[in-house]
Amino acid sequence: MLSRYARALVALSLLGAAPGCGNTAPPPLYPITLRVMSDSRPLPGAAVVIAGRELGATDAQGRFRMETVGVEGTSVEVVVRCPAGFRSPAQPLSVVLRSTVQLDQAQRGQGIETTAQCPPTQRIAAVVVRVPGRPNLPILYENREITRTDLQGIAHMIFRVGGGDTLRLRVDTREQPLLRPANPELVVHTTDADNVYVSTQGFEEAAPPRAPRPRSAPVIRGPQRIPARRPGGFF
Repeated sequence: MLSRYARALVALSLLGAAPGCGNTAPPPLYPITLRVMSDSRPLPGAAVVIAGRELGATDAQGRFRMETVGVEGTSVEVVVRCPAGFRSPAQPLSVVLRSTVQLDQAQRGQGIETTAQCPPTQRIAAVVVRVPGRPNLPILYENREITRTDLQGIAHMIFRVGGGDTLRLRVDTREQPLLRPANPELVVHTTDADNVYVSTQGFEEAAPPRAPRPRSAPVIRGPQRIPARRPGGFF
């Protein structure tokens, strides 16, 4: 029974073989080592496809070795299909066939080396909201309270996001209506990597509204004394 490596060799030889007379020398073989990485870590289980045929998948070290026949300087299109949870390259890898010489005995047989990247489809976004000196303020996400600031005015949250997603948070000030600005929105733009994002929001406190002055009660005066009329006076 053929091994995975032998099946790849046979399939590629069939793909690259060209018709010709029996006296011509066979075309040269070009060994190729493909490495598939995800965030600098080897990724096993990535399928390798050439000319519509799946030849195998990367091993535990993220490697797939194959050989193909061809003409020096021409290229082979290699499609990498990443396993679930990882994003496949948008375009095939173009591998240029060229003769290689390895001085290191351990490296002989590697041949042409090429690398494909399979980044995760989801990223971890650790978000820290700093509201200095404002404890117990609710933090809202999608109009739901998900946490509150601690005694130092800090809140921590973990999200799983797609690379480049935007998170919109809100500091809810309804319980402290004198804070300005009221209910501010915090926008976090994520990147295509696991990362920590810190957002700081300052507040000012408005003066409390003045209470209306109470209306004074009317003054009730007692009977007034009318002075006596002078003699000979007029009414």
